[in-house]
Amino acid sequence: MSWLDRLARELAARGLTGGDRRRIILELDDHIACEPGVEARLGDPVELAATFADELATSTARRSAYVVFAALVTAAVALIVPQLAPGTASNIFPGFTSGLSLWLFFPALLGMYVAPQVALVAGTLAAWRAVRHRRDLVRPAAELALVRRRAWIALGAGLATVAGIELYVLDFVAVLPAWWLVLTGGLGAVAACALLFAGKELASAGELRSGTTGPAGDVFDDLPIIHYSWLRRHPWALGALGSMLVGLAMTLFMAHAERSVTEGLQRGVFEALAAAVGFVLLGRKIGVPGSPRLAIQSGAGLARIPAERLAGDEDRSRVEQVLREGFGQGRLTLEQLTARLEVAHGARTIGELRQTLKGLPPDER
Repeated sequence: MSWLDRLARELAARGLTGGDRRRIILELDDHIACEPGVEARLGDPVELAATFADELATSTARRSAYVVFAALVTAAVALIVPQLAPGTASNIFPGFTSGLSLWLFFPALLGMYVAPQVALVAGTLAAWRAVRHRRDLVRPAAELALVRRRAWIALGAGLATVAGIELYVLDFVAVLPAWWLVLTGGLGAVAACALLFAGKELASAGELRSGTTGPAGDVFDDLPIIHYSWLRRHPWALGALGSMLVGLAMTLFMAHAERSVTEGLQRGVFEALAAAVGFVLLGRKIGVPGSPRLAIQSGAGLARIPAERLAGDEDRSRVEQVLREGFGQGRLTLEQLTARLEVAHGARTIGELRQTLKGLPPDER
């Protein structure tokens, strides 16, 4: 088997197929033809393929986050523009009993008022992580997985938003003005196409397998303004605070728009509860950590996991949080923290990870 054949095989094993792999192979084939013997300088094809995979996985994950965010903008346009169009203020919100069926109305309500919150939070976090590290050639595989997970959640919520818009149009097709139905339904269809295209991009990004080790980070890394140790130890407080702020903002907005404090409170409470439920169901998925002490105190802690079990990126990330907390409490020096983080990032088993927590309470050796 030639050097190029080995490289092609390794590229395919890491998810590089189709045009990307052909382009790499053709360029290297031309390079070898122009400079015989250059293979020795290019190095081991296994390592070279890993380098290509790591860099492409990073760039495609970043690009897919941008594409998803752009598609979400089209969904936001489909949701907002019809409500701001001239002449709509008094006739696009008929009573919920005026439609064809409550089986259409309530799913439409969830799609138009709950799903956009999820799409906004998850999509913004995915795009913001991509922007923050836009100049990095390679990022840890765990972080790329987090970005894609956020983007998938945002994409699903965006599609739910579009579905809610179309269900609303269908429910009130006999009540609302024809021009408004055409405008809203058309914008929703355009947004759906954009979201489906973004889904294709995101699926392609997920096929690439990066081998770069390191922690995924969490929402506290994305939002330094809330980088407080107390919130890290009690992440539920972040969800509670966020839900209250969402509820307060919606209460004030609707009280002003409807000129009714009662209606403002009703809508604010609904939005706050929706935000809280979303935090509970999706918080860990989008990078809101559990309490750092869970890694060593809970039933899922390292002490209760067999030492020979292979460590995952989530295990390393949780251990990193514990080590950083220990440093913040003065239990570790900066040199000790740096050395232990290096060991944790390279640990292959739970037993090796457990050793990095030596001396921290409670002792989990």
